[in-house]
Amino acid sequence: MENKEFSFWNLISEYTIEIPAIQRDYVQDRLYSDLQKAACDIVGDMEKSLRSQTKINLHFVYGKVDNQELIPLDGQQRLTTLFLLHWFLSLGTLTEENNKVLSKFTYETRPSSEDFCLKLVKESVKYNPEQKISEQIINAKWFFLSWKSDPTIKAMLKMLDVIQQKFTNPNEDLFNLLCSENCPVIFHFLPLEQFKLDDEIYVKMNSRGKPLTDFENFKANFSVLFDQDNKSKLDNEWLDIFWKFEKDNLQINLEEIDRKYLKFIENISLCFWVENKDINKIDKDNFAIFSRYKEIYSSEYLKTISKIFDALTTYKDAEKYFEEFLKPNPDYWEYLRFYAVAQFFIHCGDVNNTNFEAYNRWLRICKNLINNSLIQAPHEFYKAIRSIKNLAKNIEDIYGYIIIPENKVLGFLQNQVEEEKIKAKLVLFGNSNKWREVIEKTENHSYFNGQIGFILDYAKTNNGYDIDNFSGYSEKLNELFGSEFQNKHYCLFQRALLTFGDYLPAISGHYTFCNFENSLRAKMDNWRKVFSDDTKSSYLKQLLDNVDADNLKDSLQQIVNDFQENNTDWKSLFIKNVGIVEYCENYQIDKTDKQIYLARSNANRWKRKAELRSYVFYKTKLKESEFNPFTNTFYWDSADYEPCAGVDNWLYKNYHFALDIRYLNDKFSLLFFDRNGRSLPNEVVKKLEDLGFIKNIEKIEDLDKDTEIEITKSCTCLIDNNIDFTKVENKIKELVNARNILENSQL
Repeated sequence: MENKEFSFWNLISEYTIEIPAIQRDYVQDRLYSDLQKAACDIVGDMEKSLRSQTKINLHFVYGKVDNQELIPLDGQQRLTTLFLLHWFLSLGTLTEENNKVLSKFTYETRPSSEDFCLKLVKESVKYNPEQKISEQIINAKWFFLSWKSDPTIKAMLKMLDVIQQKFTNPNEDLFNLLCSENCPVIFHFLPLEQFKLDDEIYVKMNSRGKPLTDFENFKANFSVLFDQDNKSKLDNEWLDIFWKFEKDNLQINLEEIDRKYLKFIENISLCFWVENKDINKIDKDNFAIFSRYKEIYSSEYLKTISKIFDALTTYKDAEKYFEEFLKPNPDYWEYLRFYAVAQFFIHCGDVNNTNFEAYNRWLRICKNLINNSLIQAPHEFYKAIRSIKNLAKNIEDIYGYIIIPENKVLGFLQNQVEEEKIKAKLVLFGNSNKWREVIEKTENHSYFNGQIGFILDYAKTNNGYDIDNFSGYSEKLNELFGSEFQNKHYCLFQRALLTFGDYLPAISGHYTFCNFENSLRAKMDNWRKVFSDDTKSSYLKQLLDNVDADNLKDSLQQIVNDFQENNTDWKSLFIKNVGIVEYCENYQIDKTDKQIYLARSNANRWKRKAELRSYVFYKTKLKESEFNPFTNTFYWDSADYEPCAGVDNWLYKNYHFALDIRYLNDKFSLLFFDRNGRSLPNEVVKKLEDLGFIKNIEKIEDLDKDTEIEITKSCTCLIDNNIDFTKVENKIKELVNARNILENSQL
């Protein structure tokens, strides 16, 4: 094999240099361990070499060459440092031709690292010697803030600061020397073209000299507890479980493999711990595997975790239960879902063709119980763990076990437990295949997520549960609670449902038309209150009985169209007017016998609000209309004052007239005033009185005469006759038509 003496510029002029995804991040710990140690000062050595023009040899660079593309096997750190040195010294003087050459250096470890190298050359920075070069780059318009978390980019920025310390300023002469045939900074390049370089050799080459991590030290101690076969598995078959996660990624992250491995042992150990011990939140949040593993892993639990490890080697994590369990901070539901999987491994071994049906039934029951119970505290968590462990004793015939009345299932929402018993009976004793298919299809809907008892209630007849009824209701509900009716059609579903009655459930002192948020808490605060309330649920059933499954949208629209409009009925204003429900933040309102307020902030105790009748008047009568000389229409929602619709910008002499329109105490109130707070001119007051307005008289002190005088800053007109929008509109028209009588009006 021939090796040649190269400078970086020689090499990059001949090849495109691509650091492969399998390589470690650029950390500059390969050639020297501490940049501050003079004995390991590679940048300082290169600086002396360039200034004195004395040769320095950076030793061997190995790599694979394919179609003029060089993939380094060893030398990544030195090549990256040389790339950064060339870039810094050329700042402000890089020609287009040299720019093309330097752009041939790229990183495949992460897309961000690749983009950064390209931007660094193409965009560059305007150099300021008084500021760190890293800060100048970070402040550049082209620099993404997310890049600050990329370890390769962070290390490059640190290295550029070191280069700046040594060289102070870019230097065209030194850059030209680097690019010349007499470049003193050289290395030997050895192309390994006849070797097949796969991922394994890169990992081995890049792990040399790496100190043991805390986890590796723990694993060494932990392995002592196992027999020889399982001790070997810790670093082979069982390690491969976590390696598989990284195999599909662009970059192999060895630290992430270790993190997942340790997180698995920590989390499954916590589950084992609470099978027998009560804990509080502090215990849970500070669970220390390093100090408790010897106490947990008696011979029985060693066998248990070994069974789980062995089953995981072939497990297809289709529903991501295992992946979620390995998150840095899984929630209680994520703990429990994988714990249920682990119990299957313990009792039945790996999932295979012979036990696949038992696995599906077990996970279906556990998932429905877990997903539909609020588990938000340690005591709820450990009770659920113990319940699953107890259920797992009957894992191979879970349906047969739960339908026996004497067998109690604790630790979960009891309504859900009863629902699971009903469904198990239908599958076991009804038309099992058909019931199983339609139940599972409906359960798997993202919104229902296993809780479908209300649909079973709809399908019940004197002869029991009718599968055709259930299928029909399910088909309609699957669509109504799908993305189309959540995101389109202007809340047509909610408006049509409101025609059958006031279905709005109470939430935090307010009422809601019900949103479709997918968290369990949101479901319990919204639609599940409708499903579980006999009266409200009956409205939903009536709607389902009156719509065509093949044409839901048109059926709902017909229900809305057929509803008799009545402005005295608050429900009618929501039903007949598109956009009012959506205007309510999180679909919430406050309602009393006389007043309806629309939420305009999303806090639980929202304060900013609009008022229903005045907002409907604004939307239907004001928003798109012209009322000259008023030139602006608006709606003002408020936390501190009564909300109102309004018109303003009527300029008259030095006045700026406005009209606020409120609905309060069963009547509309029109308030005419000057935006600048001045008292109204007499001719305007007189005209307002002619139109039925009443003066709002204020008394102020006349300092010159030491007496009180009366002034009029506003006039009010009350419009009774319930909710007559047309009457209010006509009154505004009367007002604006009277402007011609006022002299000197400035329109």
